[in-house]
Amino acid sequence: MFELKRKLIHFLGLSVPILYCCTSWEVTIVFVGIAVVSAVLIEIGRLRWPRFNDCIFCIIGGYTREHEQKKITGATYYAVAALVAVGLFSKWVAISGLLFLTLGDAVAALVGTRFGRHHVFEKSAEGSLACFSVCAVGGWILLGWVGVLGAAAATIIELLPIPVDDNLRIPVVSGALMELLLVF
Repeated sequence: MFELKRKLIHFLGLSVPILYCCTSWEVTIVFVGIAVVSAVLIEIGRLRWPRFNDCIFCIIGGYTREHEQKKITGATYYAVAALVAVGLFSKWVAISGLLFLTLGDAVAALVGTRFGRHHVFEKSAEGSLACFSVCAVGGWILLGWVGVLGAAAATIIELLPIPVDDNLRIPVVSGALMELLLVF
């Protein structure tokens, strides 16, 4: 139940790709910039002042992992990733990378915790297959074969036990690969 509740929060992350689909780069970058500044200020405050941290976690504690109470939250990593994606990548690449995170990572966790039987690193092959399936469909619709390759990159980078939060690495790594493929 915790994982479902937590992944529902991921769908709030859809606000950035939806906003970018419906508005301009300028509007999106301002929105995301404000989100990043706000998130960083909250993180600084809560990591510096335990009482403020306790107050924040009274509100969001049911949606976070235990380690996030003393470290930067996934939401802040997502905001930074959104800023990088929108700031550096073309529109559909940025949108694709952010959708890979919001949808693919959420589906991977839900399928993996419910049906995961075959483990690879600390994840499940079933969750990774679900992640790739969702990302590949979205990637194909938005960018064709480049999107499918980006989906493969997002799935691999989600699976690997790299010590950088996947909320940052999924959209940035998959977006960088797709952007390079579009250039060449």
